[in-house]
Parts: sequence; C-alpha cells; structure tokens
Amino acid sequence: MLSRLHPDFLNPDPMGSLGDGGCDGLAENGTILYACYGQNATTSVDQKTKNKLESDFSRAVNNWPTFTTWRFVTNAAVGPTPTKRLLELQQEHAIGTQRPLTIELWKAPEDFWWNAVSKLTAAQLDELIPGVPHAQNVELRDLVELINSLSFSDADAIDRLEPIKPVPASKMDFNRLPMMTREEFNEGRLLAPRIDKWFAEQDDPGLRDAKARRFNSIYREALKTTSDVREIMRLIYGALGGQDFDLSTKRANAVYAVTAYFFDSCDIFEEPPDEEVGGDPQYVASH
Repeated sequence: MLSRLHPDFLNPDPMGSLGDGGCDGLAENGTILYACYGQNATTSVDQKTKNKLESDFSRAVNNWPTFTTWRFVTNAAVGPTPTKRLLELQQEHAIGTQRPLTIELWKAPEDFWWNAVSKLTAAQLDELIPGVPHAQNVELRDLVELINSLSFSDADAIDRLEPIKPVPASKMDFNRLPMMTREEFNEGRLLAPRIDKWFAEQDDPGLRDAKARRFNSIYREALKTTSDVREIMRLIYGALGGQDFDLSTKRANAVYAVTAYFFDSCDIFEEPPDEEVGGDPQYVASH
C-alpha cells in the first residue's frame, strides 16, 4: 500500500547484523521513514511497545540522516508508557533542536486507513485487494453493504425466515440460461430470506424498487453489446461485485444471490409469453 501511496517508496532488505537499520520504508526522497510494528503480546504489552518504539527510533536516527518525518505504524495498544516516551521524543527533536523531526504515531488500522489507504485510487485498491465489492456501476453502490453482509453469512447456519419459493424452469429455459448460471442461482437462492430482511430494514422503503429498475437498465445496456447470455451475466455480476468478484467463493455466492433475487422477481431478463408457460411449472429449486 505504501509503495502505491509513494511512487518512490523503498523498503531496504535486512542485511546481517545491521538488519534493516530500523527502517521499514523510505519515501519522498528519503525525507519520510516508516517503522512498522505488529504485536501479538499478551503480557507487558505497554512496556514492549515502548521498547520497540524507542529502539526503532534510535536505530533510524543513527542510520538514516536524510529523513525529517518518522512514522511509527503499529497495531499494538499504546498506553501511558509508550505515549509518554513518544512525547519526550517529540520534545527532544522539536524545532530549534540539533535535529528537528516530525514524529508521528499511526495506529492500525484506523490511522493507516485514513492517512494512507483512503488516498489510493479505486484501481490501486483493486490491484492490492482484487475483487473487493466496489460496485463499478455507481448506481449500485447502495448494495455493497448488502453484498458484504451476505459474504459473512454462515452457509451452514442460514436462517430460513420463510420457505424458499420454487422457481419455474420456464423463465430459465426461455432465456437460455446455461447450466452453470442455473447452478449459481440455485446456490444463491439460499440467501433470499436474508435479502428480503435486509431490504426491509433499510430506511428508504423505495430502495428495492429503485435497485430493481437499475438492474433492469444494466441488463438492457448489456443486451446492446452482446447476445451471449454468459457475457450478459458477467456484465451484471461485474456491475454488482466488481470484475474480480469470483476470487472469493463467499463473495461470489453473495453476488449470485442478489442477481437471482432480481431475476426471480422478474426485474431482469425476459418473461416467457403465456402460451409457453402453460401447464404445470417444472421447478428447479427444491429447498
């Protein structure tokens, strides 16, 4: 992430007894030095954080003469002991001293997110974390929260708010949905009750209808570029979960679930004419 925040970012490889010289990254022509500390200690936590902060800073000052800003990035709890030492270092290197420095504490993940990650472009974030739901189509941004909530669902403990409705095969047949898409939809339909519940909990009572209209519009736009159902599905999936949505199985299932939800409620794809639906429907879902 830092290599994308700073185009000239350098992270020296540790060498022998010198190690990395107390440096986990240099940026802005060597004027910024990062020291990163990940802690999983359960005892003497405050003292260990203070010792690490102190030792990293001392090594950096002795080995890297060009930096003017020192950033200590850590997920560790920073209690009174390291905080006091941090303030002392800031005073020891204040303006007017022999070596004035800007000394900063970045707590992870909060400070690191706001100071670094939030500055990256969507393309850079997608390079780092492919497939994160980002709703490439801005009008589906409201559904990212829904995708996230479904992605964290426990597939083995799905709460069935009501029986899953069987879906006639006629619409799938009429639209020539390939077998893979049918299987994706059938898997996604297990989450339909949760989607109903999520929409019911939203402040905007018209959100579901608004997104249904947008889904239909995306489908119509896809039809202008291709008649291949698989390509159409890929465009719809991508508009909802990003082009790399299927790098995560849970995220992919969430995208399938939302798409199947709007398919079943007649918001996307074509409804078969009455004369082709006659007789008893053949059901493809038996849950």
